[in-house]
Amino acid sequence: MMMRIGMLARLAAGLLGAALLAGCDTVQTQRIEPRSAPEAFSTYAWGRSGLATVPEASAQLVELDETLRASVSALMSARGYQLIEDPTRADMVMDYQVAVIEEQFAGDPTDSSWDAQFDSNAPSGVVELPARTGAPRFTLTLGLGRPGGMALWGGNATKLMTRPEDANERRRIIDTAVRELLESLPARVQ
Repeated sequence: MMMRIGMLARLAAGLLGAALLAGCDTVQTQRIEPRSAPEAFSTYAWGRSGLATVPEASAQLVELDETLRASVSALMSARGYQLIEDPTRADMVMDYQVAVIEEQFAGDPTDSSWDAQFDSNAPSGVVELPARTGAPRFTLTLGLGRPGGMALWGGNATKLMTRPEDANERRRIIDTAVRELLESLPARVQ
C-alpha cells in the first residue's frame, strides 16, 4: 500500500512539473545568422509607419505594435544606435510584422464522434463545435538591413500567450522575442 502511495505521489509530482514546464515554455525563435563580419552602422529607421496610423487596425494590434516599437527602440538605444525618421537617410532599416493568431480547437477528446463531422460523408452541423480552448499565439518577424537590401539581423518568433489580457505578460514576451532575435547584433563601435 505504501508503495502505491509513493508511486502515485511521484506520478502527481511529475504531472505537476510537466504542467508547470508547459506554462513556462520559451519563445520559439528562428534567427537570421550573419553570413559575414558585422557591418558598421550608427543609424536606423522604421521601414513602415506604426499601426496607430491605420484606422482599421484593431486596438490589440496597435498596442502590440507600440510595445514592439518601444522594445526594439530600447534595445537599439542600449546598443548605441540612433533612430532617425527618414528611412532614405538611415544606415539600416527595421522592417517588422506582428500578429496575434487565435488558436482553434481541432478535436474533442471527450467525444470520439466529434471528428466524424469532418468526414466527407457526414452531414454538416451534426455535432456542435466545442468552445475554443486554445490560447492566442503571438508571432513576430523582425528584419534589420540596408535600405532595399536583405535583412542582416532578425528572424521569426512565436509564443502562446497564456494570459493575453495581461499587459505585463505581453511586454515580457515581446521583450524576450526582440532580445533573442537581435541577439547577434553587435553594440555600435564608437
